[in-house]
Amino acid sequence: MTIHVGTAPDAWGVWYAEDPRQTPWERYLNEVARAGYAWTELGPWGYLPTDRAQLNDALASRNLALCGAAVVHPLAQPDALKTLSDRLAPLCETLVATRTPWLLLMDDSDVYATREARIAAPETWQHIMRVITETGRRVAQSYGLHLLIHPHVGTAIETEEEIVRLMADTPAEFVKLCFDFGHHAYTGANALAFMRSYADRIPYYHFKNLDGVIHARAMADGTPFMDVFQNGVMCELDKGIMDFASIVSFLKERNFDGFAVVEQDMYPCPPEKPFPIALHNRAVLKQLGL
Repeated sequence: MTIHVGTAPDAWGVWYAEDPRQTPWERYLNEVARAGYAWTELGPWGYLPTDRAQLNDALASRNLALCGAAVVHPLAQPDALKTLSDRLAPLCETLVATRTPWLLLMDDSDVYATREARIAAPETWQHIMRVITETGRRVAQSYGLHLLIHPHVGTAIETEEEIVRLMADTPAEFVKLCFDFGHHAYTGANALAFMRSYADRIPYYHFKNLDGVIHARAMADGTPFMDVFQNGVMCELDKGIMDFASIVSFLKERNFDGFAVVEQDMYPCPPEKPFPIALHNRAVLKQLGL
C-alpha cells in the first residue's frame, strides 16, 4: 500500500491561468514544498510553466513531482470532442514528459445559466458520454495516460445519480473517477458510503471537507454555489462533516495504492491565507498515518 499525499493550486485559490488575485506560481511551489507535500497537480494550463524544461527544473529544485492535471471543458457543446482534443495535445505531451499518469476532466459549470439548465437532455447526455469515452480511449492509446472524470457541483455530472449513470455509460477500461469528497457531500449524498460501494472505480481522491453549517444555510437560502465556495463552505480536513479517519482506515484496509490530493476550493483568497491552511491539513493527515 502506498497512499501518495499531494495538493493542488486549487488549495491556494488558483482557478485560472492568469489572475492578479492569485498566488504567483513560484510562491505556490515554494509553499507546497514548505508545507510538506511531495506532489502537486499542474493546475490550469498556463499557471505553472508550460515550457517542459522550466517546469521540470521548477519541480525538481523543490523536490516536487506532478501527480495529475485537470482540464475544465464544456462537454455538452456539439464540437466538444474536437475542441477538447486540440486543447489536450500539448498538455498530454507535458504529462508524458513529466511521467504524470493522470488526466482529470471536468465539465464546465460556467456554461449553465441555472441549476436546471445543467441537467442534460437524453441526447445531450449521450453526446457527453461519447466525448468522455473517446477522450479516454485517445489519451490511453496515444499517450499511455489514464482519464479521470471529476464530478463537480454545477455541471452535468454533479449528483450521485449522475455519477452512477456515468460509470454505467462509459467503459471502466478508459474512464475512472477522481472522487471529490467535498463536492459529493455538497449535493447531499453520503460520500463515504459511495466510496465504499464504488472504490474499484476510484484510483484517485480529492480530500476536501464540507462545513455543514455554512452548507445548510446556503441550501436554505438558495445561494449560488460560487458564492458559497467564497463563504468558506470547503473547510479544513478536520473541521467539516467528513470523517477522514474512517476514510483513511478504509483505504488502508483495501491496500489502496494511489493519490490523495488535498484541495479546498477558496478562490479568490488573499495570498497569505492558503499556507497556514496547507500546513494544518498536512498535519491532520500525518496524524492519520499519511
